Amino acid sequence: MKKIFYLSVILLSMVLVSCDEDDNVHQYTGNSVVYFDGATTSSLLVPTAGATKEVVLVATNLSDAARSFSVSVDAESTAQEGVDFNLMTNSITIAAGEYSGSLVIEGLYDGADPDGTRLILNLDSENAEVAGFSNSYSLDIFKQCESDLSGSYSVTTTYGYHDFLPDYNPSTIDADITEVDAGVYSVSDFSGGLYSEGPYAGAYGTDAADNTLVFTDFCGNISWEGQTDPWGDIIPLDGGTNSVDSGTGVITLSWYCTGYGENGVSVYTPQ
Repeated sequence: MKKIFYLSVILLSMVLVSCDEDDNVHQYTGNSVVYFDGATTSSLLVPTAGATKEVVLVATNLSDAARSFSVSVDAESTAQEGVDFNLMTNSITIAAGEYSGSLVIEGLYDGADPDGTRLILNLDSENAEVAGFSNSYSLDIFKQCESDLSGSYSVTTTYGYHDFLPDYNPSTIDADITEVDAGVYSVSDFSGGLYSEGPYAGAYGTDAADNTLVFTDFCGNISWEGQTDPWGDIIPLDGGTNSVDSGTGVITLSWYCTGYGENGVSVYTPQ
C-alpha cells in the first residue's frame, strides 16, 4: 500500500511540474514581430450588395506608440484593384497598447469573376518587425451569382428549321418557367409551341411534355445537358446565344434537335 501511495505522489509531482513548464512556453520575451493572424488563405463570395473581408495583423508585444505597416498587392495577383476589389487603406495600424490592427478588403460584384480571381497581399518586408512567416495573405474572390427566373413569360421563337416551314414561323406563346433546384429551371414546350399547339401536335401527336427543357442559370449563362425530344437529343445551337440579360430579365435560348434538325431561337420576355 505504501508503494502505491509513494507512486501517486511522484506522478502528481510530475504533472504539476509539467503544467508549470507548459505555462512558461506561452510567455514571449523576444523582439516584437508582426504577422497575419489565422489562415493566410481565404475566400470571399461577393453578392449583388457587395461584401467585405477583414484582414487582421497581430503583434507579439505591446507598444506605447502606434505602429503602421505597409501592405502591397503582389504582382502574381490575378484580381485587379478597382475591378474585383478595393482596399480601404494600403497600410495596417496597430494602435498604442494594442496587439492587433486590421484592414478591410471590399469585393466588387460587377467586376468579380464567377470562376474566381486571387488577391495576394504582402507586408513590407523591409520593416524589421515583420515576421519571416505569415507575412503574405491570399484572398480568392468569387462573384456570388443570384438567380430568380421563375415566372410567366411571353415566348417568341424564330425557327431555322422544322418540317412545316415556312408556316408557323415565328410563333409567340405564353409559358411558365419553374425552379426545380437552386439555379435550375424547367419549362414545357420551350421551343415556342411547335410541339403543343403547333403543327407537330397534329401531325405527330406530340404535346408540351415532349419538348420540356431543364436548364441551369449560372451568372446569366444558360446551359443544359441530357435533354431530349421523341427523336433525339436537344443541344445548344452551335454559335447561338444562351443567356439572361441582367438589365431586362429577357432569356434567349438557341437550340438544336439532333433527331431531324429542328432548330431555332426562343426569346423569353418576362410578363
